Formats: sequence, structure tokens, C-alpha cells
Amino acid sequence: MKAAKFSRDKVASTTMSSTIMSPRPSSVSATKPLGPCQVGDSVIFVASYPKANVIQIAGDFNNWQPGKTPMTKAGDGTWQARVPLVKGTYRYRLVVDGKWQHDPHNDSTEVNPYGELNSVIRVV
Repeated sequence: MKAAKFSRDKVASTTMSSTIMSPRPSSVSATKPLGPCQVGDSVIFVASYPKANVIQIAGDFNNWQPGKTPMTKAGDGTWQARVPLVKGTYRYRLVVDGKWQHDPHNDSTEVNPYGELNSVIRVV
């Protein structure tokens, strides 16, 4: 398993894709941080889906219940959620307009029991 280590230098990539739904190109600056980023005792998740209506996060930190962790849409087409997490390794997926997928802004993944990818984060 390859787990993400957090860095404030993580930037957007325009070549991201997913087998379920791909983020759409937007006016987001190439230096705007996307993906998970640890800030103090929380992780801030940021994703770029300008055409999405609803994005939620499901993971082992919320018992895989996406309704417990909705993301908020910003005016630039990005979505954000702050999740307080203690030290440890966590698996999660984004639920974009009802479709489950790994986070295309996080390169750390592992295969789940269903043969799909979970995104992985490590809080230090």
C-alpha cells in the first residue's frame, strides 16, 4: 500500500481521469492545491468538479456513510470539506453525483474488496 504524505506543494494535474467520472477542466489555477492536505488536526479535501451538483466523502473515518461528509462548492468549481482526523491511515472515496470513485487528485490508492480503488491518506 502506498499512502499519501501531505505536502502544501501538491498541485493540480490536467491529466487526471477516472473510470467512473473525470473532473472537468476549469479555470482553476495550476497552483491551486487539490486533493487532501493536513492542516493541524484536520484534513482538508479539495476536488475540482465544476459541473457536479453534489460531492460527498465516504471513508473508514465516517463508517463509509457519504451523507456524513458533504463537500461545499466554491465559486471556482472546486469543492472542499474539512474533516478532523487523529493520527493514522485512512481509506476513502468520493461520491460525485451518486457515483463512487477514488480521488483523482490523490495518487495514493489501494484495491478494495470490490476490485475498485480506494484513496489512502496518512495523518501524521
